[in-house]
Amino acid sequence: MNWTDILVIAIIVVFAVIGMKTGFVLSVFRLVSYFASIFVSLKIYPKIAQVLAKTVIATRIKENIFKNLLLQSGTLTDGVNNQVKETAAQTVIDHLKLPGFLKNSIKASMPNVTQVLPVEKVMETISEQLTWIVIQIISLIIVYIIVRIALVFAKVILRSVTKLPLFKQLDKFGGFALGAVEGLMSIYVLFAILMLFSSSPKLANLFASIESSVVAKFFYQNNFIINFMFPK
Repeated sequence: MNWTDILVIAIIVVFAVIGMKTGFVLSVFRLVSYFASIFVSLKIYPKIAQVLAKTVIATRIKENIFKNLLLQSGTLTDGVNNQVKETAAQTVIDHLKLPGFLKNSIKASMPNVTQVLPVEKVMETISEQLTWIVIQIISLIIVYIIVRIALVFAKVILRSVTKLPLFKQLDKFGGFALGAVEGLMSIYVLFAILMLFSSSPKLANLFASIESSVVAKFFYQNNFIINFMFPK
C-alpha cells in the first residue's frame, strides 16, 4: 500500500463523513444525481465528441500527444546520422501508461500492430487513436458538468424537508453509508479524468505509484465508466 491507496481511502472516508453531516435525503439525491448525470452523459457524449473531433481542440490535443509520445521514445532530439528509427506499434502501445483494456482497444483499431514502421509513423497513428479517446472523455466530462449544474436547483427544494426533527437521526446514519458510495463514484470519475494525461511525462511518477498500489490500481484498472465507453 502506498500514498495513492491512502489518498483513495481518504477520499471515500471524507465523502462518508460529509454524507453523515449532509443527511440521508440529500445524500440519496446526490447519489441519484451522480447516476443520473453519468447515465445522461453516457447517452449524449458521442454526439458532442463528433463535433469536438472536427474542431481545433482535437488538432491541439493530437499535436500534444504526438510530442509527448516522441519525447517518451527519445526521438525528438535524435537526428544523428539521419537514420530513421523503426519500431512496431505494439511495442509503443505496451509501454503506454494506460489500462490494459484501453491498450487492447487501440491495438484492435490498428491494421497491423506488429508491422515495423518508422517511429514517427507509428506515433502518428497512435496519436490519432489516443486523441479520439481523449475527445470522448472530454465530451463526457462537459455533459456531466452541465447536468450536475441543472440538478442543483432540485437540491434546494429537498433541503427544506431534511430540517424536520423526525428525520434527523436516521437521516445522518443513512447519509454516512451513501456518502461512502458517493466517494467511490468520485474515485471512478477522477481516474477517468487522469486517463486524459496518461501520455504526459510530467505525471509518470503518479502513474507509476498507481501501478504499484493495491486499492488505487484496482479502481484505475476496473473503471466501469471507461469500460462502458470502450468495451473489451
